[in-house]
Parts: sequence; structure tokens; C-alpha cells
Amino acid sequence: MVARTLGWIAERIVAGRLAAVGYYRRARGWPVGAGMMRIWRGRSQTPRILLVPQELRTADPVRADEIIAGLHVFAGRTIQAADPFAATPPSEDWQEALAGFGWLRHLRAAGSPEAAAAARTLVEAWLAAQGREHRSGWQPLVTAERLRAWLAASGLLLAGADEMFYRRFARSLWWQLRVLDAQYATLAPGAPRLSVLIALVTAGLCLEGEDKLLKWASQRLGEELERQILPDGGHVSRDPGVLVGLVLDLLPLRQLFPARNVTPPAAILTAVDRMMPMIRFFRLGDGTIARFNGMGPTGIDLVTTALVYDESRGSVPRSAPHSGFERLEAGATVLIADVGAPPPARYSAGAHAGTLSFELSTGRQLLVMNCGMPAVNRASWRREARKTAAHSTVTVADRSSSRFVDKGPAEGAVMSGPGRVAAERHDLTLAASHDGYRQRLGVTVHRVLSLAAEGERLDGEDTLEGADQPYTLRFHLHPSVQPVPTEQARSVLLLLPTGEAWVFATEAGVAIEESIALAMPEGPRRTAQLVIEGRSGEMPSVRWTLRRLDRPQPPLPRDPEPELPL
Repeated sequence: MVARTLGWIAERIVAGRLAAVGYYRRARGWPVGAGMMRIWRGRSQTPRILLVPQELRTADPVRADEIIAGLHVFAGRTIQAADPFAATPPSEDWQEALAGFGWLRHLRAAGSPEAAAAARTLVEAWLAAQGREHRSGWQPLVTAERLRAWLAASGLLLAGADEMFYRRFARSLWWQLRVLDAQYATLAPGAPRLSVLIALVTAGLCLEGEDKLLKWASQRLGEELERQILPDGGHVSRDPGVLVGLVLDLLPLRQLFPARNVTPPAAILTAVDRMMPMIRFFRLGDGTIARFNGMGPTGIDLVTTALVYDESRGSVPRSAPHSGFERLEAGATVLIADVGAPPPARYSAGAHAGTLSFELSTGRQLLVMNCGMPAVNRASWRREARKTAAHSTVTVADRSSSRFVDKGPAEGAVMSGPGRVAAERHDLTLAASHDGYRQRLGVTVHRVLSLAAEGERLDGEDTLEGADQPYTLRFHLHPSVQPVPTEQARSVLLLLPTGEAWVFATEAGVAIEESIALAMPEGPRRTAQLVIEGRSGEMPSVRWTLRRLDRPQPPLPRDPEPELPL
């Protein structure tokens, strides 16, 4: 009882400190809106565009045709309108995607006169909409994306444009740069700061007369990269998805510095080299990035593009000790396990309670996974997706191993969780434990994973040490995997669409229940999970096995039987 009370007090202290820091950041920030823009408009400048940054994200000509035709498809919603900025947005995600102008790359890739005219028309529509209240359009990350998108598409937008459009376009770039510079002080630590700083540095290199801003933003970007990119190349938030976006943003930035004869901070040059191997580390056999700590659907094209620029092309790391992950690989089987503590509280707004969870692929097929996060409607799924129950690991007493701040400026941050996560590896055997339940429930969780040398068998053992508590062991399956129960209810046949078959077997009873795969490209999909339930006082340890079945040999063709005469 005393331990629980002390734990509750510690959580309140952490939440209070995070809230105080959040209120302080808000107080430092400047209010951004139409009124602020009108004040700045009187002293605006029309800078000359010196460079056009490269856009590495892939483009789709079909999307360009849709935009030209007035069909605006973003975040799973569609609106047919000549001026989408005057239409009622169907969702906030749709509005942010529209205002971010990341879709300009499709028109830029098309490069036709129709594409250029459509791009200018939509930019003009956004400029006209500035007088109205567009709160989503002035969020720091949206502003940063729009600033980079406009600069990258400036060649298309300005080719054949009249002088009036050029002035309005350049002045708006100047205004947005001032807004973003002012908003930086309000940002919480983490990846959003990197995105905003990258946009500021890009604008400082591409626009004339921004040398002072360039010097300040470059220095801060170098400092943030040193602070956020760990020695093994992972991000301090422990979200693998951050790495791909950062690499695609930093690569064009590295090319702009020599073009302006400016020496970049060393951290900007070395950060990409450290992150590239980690992208390979988190990549499973099907090409997706493992779903840990907020990772959503994988853009396979984005990962492939990023890895094209990997100059080292070295071997995939086996271990990421600073990030807290291990990779077991044998034959065609790949397993990635989370064996790290939650990130520091100030970087934990997107962290999940998935300690000791793992994902497993065989060949190009994903077998065991975590639920992940969806690409759209993330806010509505956030609470459920962060729970331990949404991960392939042990849940004790139907509670998560980490607890999160539920409201206030620090909403979502981790206020308590595993303080000690121990991991020991011997070749293809990994033993790990965490104390996330020790203070509240008096239980320590242990997990051992052992992958056979040929990759055809995975042996696991999950143990609860301490007080008598109910627990649930879950293995979330990929939607394309079909589980088939057996008569004894101690094993399940797993049929893969490739024709391969695996068997999950355990001494305890295993049930098949419904689950949901959130991080799917087409949106959340129903799937299944294997569930083992018990009490630590009666069954403290559960041993289980995932084993690949030998593929049956096709029958030999028989000689055709002679036909009887009619």
C-alpha cells in the first residue's frame, strides 16, 4: 500500500512538472492568425528565390490529374471543388493535408502547363483564404511543410507567372517564415522541433537576405540533432518512423549548403549516416518498418528512396543498445523486439506501453505484429493503440506497463513505466525483463526468445515473478494470416497467403480472438490474435513455440488412365 501511494505521488509530480513546462512554452509563443499577418503585412519584404530544393518523396501522376480536375483526396476523404480552401473540410486531417501543400509534388512531377496553372490557382486560393480564420493551416508542422513544399515547387509555380503573382508568392514566403520563426518557442521537445528547424534552414538557404536566420537555425538544428539522434542512430522518442522522414528532409538540405558556399554544422552531415543503418535495422521481411511507439503504415516507396542514398550499404545491425531494440535474424525469419525503457518524459508524447513486445516476419510475409497507429484519425485511436494490450507481449491485470498523462499541456507524456529493463543476448537467444508492474502490482515480467539457426522455429517463455496476479499473453497476427484451431486447443495452425504454414503450440490453452491492425496502408483492418490467460500464482511461466511446417510435396503426375471406347 505504501509503495502504491509513493508511486501515485511520483506520477503526480512528473505530470505537474511536464504541465508547468508546457504552460511556459505557451506563454513564450506569439499568437498566430489573420490579425498577426495583417500587422506584418505592412513591413513585408519580397525576397528573391536563390535555390530550389530537391523533393525526394515520390510523386503520382494520377494524383496530379485528380488535382487538376478539382478532385481533392486527402486523409481518406474526398471533396470536389475548384477552391477547396472555401469548402467545408470533412475532417481536420483532410484540412491539414490540404494546407500543408505536400501534394504540390504531384503537380511538379507532371510538369505540364495544366499542372502549373492548377498549382498557381490553388496557391492563389490559399493566399485569398489568409484573411479568413484557418487555424489548422497555421499549426507549426503544417506551416513547415507548406514552406518547404512551396520552395520545392517554386520552379513550376513561377514559370510563366506574371509579376503580380511572383510578388504575392514571395511576400507570403517571407510572412510564413516569420510565423514559423515565432512558433518555434512554443514547440515541445522532439521531432516537431527538427521539422520546423529543417524548414527554417531550407528557407534561409533558398531565400535572399536570411543570413542571420540561417546562422541561428543551422546552429539550433545541429544541437537538436545531437540531442535527439542517439549514438546507434535511433531517435530519442523510440519511434522508428521518425527516421525515414528525417532522412528524406535532411538529404536535400545537405545539398543546399555547398550550393550557397555555406559550411553546415557537422551534426547535419553525420546524422544521416547514423540513421541509415537503423532504417535497415527496423525493416522486416515484407519491407515495412516495425510498429513500435507510434509507427504507422510504412510508405514502402519512401523507405526505398531513403535507402538508395545509403552510401555505406553495410550489414544490418544486430543490436541497438541505445534505442533499446534487438534484431534476431536467421534464414528468412526476422524478429525485432522492444527491450528498452520508455523515452524521457519530455520526448514521450507518442510512446507506447509495448515493452518486451516483438514483431516477426517470414520471407516477405509478416506473421506476428503490434497493432501500430493508423495514418488518419490518430487521435481517436491513440488511447487504445498505446495500451500494452495492443502489443504482442504480456499484460498484467488488464493494465498497461506504462501510464500516461491524460490531460493538460503535457497530455500523452509517460508519467510512470518500466524503470529498469534488462536485456541479455547470446547469439540468437534473447532474455529480457522489465519492472513496469513492480510498484503497482508487485510483478516483474521476464521474456526469453530463442530463434533456431535456420529460422524455422521460435521458442519463447514468459514468466511473471512476484505477487499472484492475472495476466494475458497476446500475439497479434497480420490480417492475411488465417488461424485454424485444433482439437486440443493447445495449438493453432497459421496459414499464410504464400502457401506457407506455421504452428503455434503451448502447454497452456490458447484461444483465438478478434483484434485490429491499425497500421495498414488501406486503414484499420480486422485481424486475429492468439491469447493465453492465467494467474501468476498458479501458472507463473508459459512456454510456447512458433514452428514452420514442412511444405508438402506436390503429388507426382500420374499416367492418364486409358479411355474406354465409346
